[in-house]
Amino acid sequence: MSLERRQFQRIPMEATLSFQELSFHKGEAPASSHYRDVSIGGLLVDSPRAYPLGTLLKLELRVPGWGRFQNHFGPTQEADARPLVALGQVVRIEQLDEGGYELGVKFQNVYPDDLEALVKFVKAAAPPSVPPSTL
Repeated sequence: MSLERRQFQRIPMEATLSFQELSFHKGEAPASSHYRDVSIGGLLVDSPRAYPLGTLLKLELRVPGWGRFQNHFGPTQEADARPLVALGQVVRIEQLDEGGYELGVKFQNVYPDDLEALVKFVKAAAPPSVPPSTL
């Protein structure tokens, strides 16, 4: 029996993003980092510091290859260069042995056209599902 609680399939990806805590006081400059995977529901982020659970982050993700799934005019390369901008909430924090932190970030708000493009991108990148074996 699987203990998998994830609602959406994750796509392994090593890509860059910038993120910044949303707050009413003057915060830190945006951090640049990498994310390890992405799904329709969120992503796994490498972070130089911990953020409390529930922290809201402004995210700007570089998603290589998602340009062809966007509604746009002009070359796909231009669409690929545009980041996916989203609001995310920290739902998991894990300190890494080598230093730094791993953040599970759940998307809270994504521009509808960007979400539609991300859904198409994830579906196209997902490995084909394997039917359950009949034992």
